[in-house]
Amino acid sequence: MAVMLKLSLSYLGRSKIQNSFIALLILLSTLLLSTAVMILANTGNQFREMHTHTNGSHQILTFDKGLNDPKAVHSWWASQEGVEVSELLTYRTLSGISFHGTDIPNIYLYMMNTPSTPRVVDKLIFSSGTPGAVPEPGSVWIPTSMANAYGVSAGDTIGFKTGSTTIKLNVSGSVVDVPYGAPFTNTARVWMNPSDYSKHVQSLPGNDNYMLGIHFDDYSANSSYWERYSLEAGSPFLETKMEFEGISSFYLIINQIIGFIMIFLGVVMLAIALITIGFTISDAILANYKTIGILKSLGLTSAKTIGTYVMQYSMLSCIAILPGLGLSIWISKFIINISVSSLRVGNRDISVEGIGSAMLVGVFLFAMILLFGVMYAKKARSIQPVQAIRYGMSELDNTRMARKMNSPLTILFGFTRLPVGAVIGVRHVTKNIKSSILMLLLTTTASSVLVLGFVLLTSITGIAQTAAQWGYDNANIAAVVVNKSTFPEEEFKQWLQDDPRIKNAGWQGNMTGVISGDYSADGEGQSTSLALSVLEGSYQDLGFETLMGKNPVQENEIAIGVGVAESLDKDPGDFLDLYIEGEKRTFLITGIYQAIANMSISGRITMEAMNTIRPNYSDFDAIFINLNDPLEAEQVAEELNNEFKDSASVVTQKTLLDSVYAEAADILIYPMSLIGLLFILVTFIIIFSTCRISIRKESRTYGIYKSLGLTSHRIRLSIAMGISLLSAMGALLGILVGVYMLPVLLEMILADYGIVHLPLILNGVGIVLFACIGMIAAALGSWFSSRVIQDTSPRMLVIE
Repeated sequence: MAVMLKLSLSYLGRSKIQNSFIALLILLSTLLLSTAVMILANTGNQFREMHTHTNGSHQILTFDKGLNDPKAVHSWWASQEGVEVSELLTYRTLSGISFHGTDIPNIYLYMMNTPSTPRVVDKLIFSSGTPGAVPEPGSVWIPTSMANAYGVSAGDTIGFKTGSTTIKLNVSGSVVDVPYGAPFTNTARVWMNPSDYSKHVQSLPGNDNYMLGIHFDDYSANSSYWERYSLEAGSPFLETKMEFEGISSFYLIINQIIGFIMIFLGVVMLAIALITIGFTISDAILANYKTIGILKSLGLTSAKTIGTYVMQYSMLSCIAILPGLGLSIWISKFIINISVSSLRVGNRDISVEGIGSAMLVGVFLFAMILLFGVMYAKKARSIQPVQAIRYGMSELDNTRMARKMNSPLTILFGFTRLPVGAVIGVRHVTKNIKSSILMLLLTTTASSVLVLGFVLLTSITGIAQTAAQWGYDNANIAAVVVNKSTFPEEEFKQWLQDDPRIKNAGWQGNMTGVISGDYSADGEGQSTSLALSVLEGSYQDLGFETLMGKNPVQENEIAIGVGVAESLDKDPGDFLDLYIEGEKRTFLITGIYQAIANMSISGRITMEAMNTIRPNYSDFDAIFINLNDPLEAEQVAEELNNEFKDSASVVTQKTLLDSVYAEAADILIYPMSLIGLLFILVTFIIIFSTCRISIRKESRTYGIYKSLGLTSHRIRLSIAMGISLLSAMGALLGILVGVYMLPVLLEMILADYGIVHLPLILNGVGIVLFACIGMIAAALGSWFSSRVIQDTSPRMLVIE
């Protein structure tokens, strides 16, 4: 044991830089894998904990259509066992705020009349400010999502737009409001003092609306409650219902994406680390072949020879894995705090779970390194002392090397065929096939990671270009009706008809449809609610896209989201029975589309279909407008907004989408940047290490080159050029992997949220530039590793 330990420490001391880099590689592998495991372990935990802590709603009912009696509905639900309900909350809707002199039009606000009674459902948890029964007069409470998105703090003053006037109120606190506090949302509940509500909001034209939160002891039983409600009330619920899946989805999706990417790339990095360790052990055995032969001739057994290398990498693993685990806890906290910042209370970090799982990752890594150490070190068992002392390698390897030196490929790349610099560079790559394959794999992986990160962030920040593929319209302008009771529908229609800049328009309403449980295998499944879009106009003209088939045109046609199609196993051409406002209608499925909104549990029907149920239906929520010249969108939106600002908010589609998804890009940029930097660092480390090994093996050759008159600079440049050529091939492969393969894996996660085909924006110049970063790291690694040629005399190189 003493001999093994002494040899291990000797090997560690002789190759300090190389062993330091291997330890760093193990640390980074540990960091990436354990961070990914912790993020996945915490995905949903923070939301579920806060939802439980606040006794959060599973469904939110909003009464803004005048089709159900709010008090009667509240009374019915309050009388049910196994159900808890909130107070019947009174609210008005406003659109747009002004903050620090900047107008922010694309935020839609439920101005709540805060009840003084203690909240049973959806309790408000204060993140900042002083808790109280209701806000102080002249002040409001805002959700943490709104505070984080716009940098609002307690004590700031916000101006709330009421059309021609602005209400200025102080922010006395920010609260965790689970149903309306998800990341990257443009909807928020603002809690007002009752006297302020009466003075500033209730006095505005229009009527009060109502909202009700329902918490089920067993959420899976909600369908049976709703069936009983329809039976006892004599009619179905006709107002708007927000489901738990819609409440939770945006809290979960970012961590799912980040965790999946990190776990996949962590496995890739682990594979590279293990291959590098195996390659290093093999090279160390070859470099010390003669020494091992002498030691074996003196009585050192094969088992102890193997144990020497296993002990060496065990010590390196212990040194690297423990700091990697510590760093992963810190980094995972940082990422989780960003991704679920709207659930944070004050400046306190969110508690992180999964530390035990991270420890298991560390144990697994240690075991894998030991296993690979034993596998590769077993080559020392076959060393014959006589052959090792005579050839410095096995006799078979010596014969193979001699044959290789006389092969046609070697002659083709000989000094008489190509320039000297090119021959040195090419031979450095071709003579070390295993290390070259490793470097090709590494540069491919690094480039693919960088390309994926760039493409993903570009696609999210430029979502306005692919809005239709995310389930949105592709119109130039969107007008959202804020106050339906005062909205001058006929006047708005007349404006659209008279303005020659308007190409076409579509009026959209939203309904809730119900699919009965008859579609289940046993015919006794639960009914499913889906969000129905009702459009007066052409889906095709407004840019709504489908994955299969087409959008509905006739009154008996429907397009359904992929979430509905997969759960019911439906395809275009099939029929679907749907209950709308209690009446059963049979629709022909003409198309299937994807939409991130409502997780694709939705459908599209025409106005003609809705008129067969409710003639002269006119309950519109939004108007989509196309222009003859899209460049005039800003001007037309501003004019319409000024004209109808008392009851509607009119913005360009780009403004509408950017304000929502810019926050998603901000959250993603940190982990994607971290992963990219890690892979650049790993590329540099491994190429430095493998080139250093190859240069050491060929030190005599480079000494001869220098003695023949070649300068150190020229030799080093030739080696770097050979590695650059290899990494260029890796970069090209990385572009293909990053653009075509990795997004397919990401779609496996997004499919649960309604996106089965990830809409990508491919910027060719940016993709090439990011792919080249890996090439630069590879070239620098090879350049710095060859410095030993410059620092060592030809005589010493030949002696080595």
